[in-house]
Amino acid sequence: MKYAGVEQLPYEEQQKNIKIAEQKGNYNCEIQEPDWRLMQRVDENFQYKRKGFLNNLGTLIIRSSFFAFAKPGCWFLIGDGYHGRKNLRGVKNCVFVCNHVHNLDNEMSRWACWGHKLYIVVAEFNNMTGFLGSVMRAGGIFPLSSNFGAMKKFTAAVNEVLHKKRGSVLFFPEKSMWPYYEQPRPFMDGAFHAAAINNVPVVPLFITWRAPRGLEKLFFKRKRGEIHVLKPIYPKAELSRKENIAYLRDEAFKAQCECYKQTYGREPDTINAKFTLEEIFQKGYDAYLAEQAAK
Repeated sequence: MKYAGVEQLPYEEQQKNIKIAEQKGNYNCEIQEPDWRLMQRVDENFQYKRKGFLNNLGTLIIRSSFFAFAKPGCWFLIGDGYHGRKNLRGVKNCVFVCNHVHNLDNEMSRWACWGHKLYIVVAEFNNMTGFLGSVMRAGGIFPLSSNFGAMKKFTAAVNEVLHKKRGSVLFFPEKSMWPYYEQPRPFMDGAFHAAAINNVPVVPLFITWRAPRGLEKLFFKRKRGEIHVLKPIYPKAELSRKENIAYLRDEAFKAQCECYKQTYGREPDTINAKFTLEEIFQKGYDAYLAEQAAK
């Protein structure tokens, strides 16, 4: 099966890999190999902030299309429950963090964050070639990179957005996407570093799942998603930058854990888990290149 041009493992195989990763205590690994053929490397020449009249016009059209699609598209493909938007009252610039549990959770987040000009941080392999990649870049993705020069430009672009009127950046600090996973997973620090150095709040988002109900049962077999906008968490003036990063990260994770508990009636098993970069199910881009060279 393909999704947005990328070959996907069957749902059952994805869930099997999630179980294996859980048993190893690794909650942050990719549970399938990305399609490296579609990846466009991000180097120091990558344009994080598109400039010029035509680029700006294209961005406006694509962003408007994404927003128009978000509500009906998410209802059909993931779910349309939105809770807690009142928590955004008075919040201007901010860093959003969300659990990564569906290919379209970025669109669900886009609607939940309505009123903010949102940029979305993605893995480098989501910076794709072709028409789809162009659309995603116009829609406001900020891909990460292993290139030092590119990451300097990434940091500058994030800082710029967080000082623009109602500018915001969405991070998925769990790093990897685990389809339909219910529990919060450990966070990496990048999102909270951005919030701390720019002195803006972190607003946690958390997607929960429920069984289809009523007429939904006629159309949907899998769980339905609902997104919760949790209370903003502000950096503390008396803390150092390093201390604020840890404070924002830990408080955002606690907020997601509390939302999980309120939704499912139990504590998450992941509450004491540690973040890890170890990959279990993928060989990596360099291995892919080596395989291509050997053919």
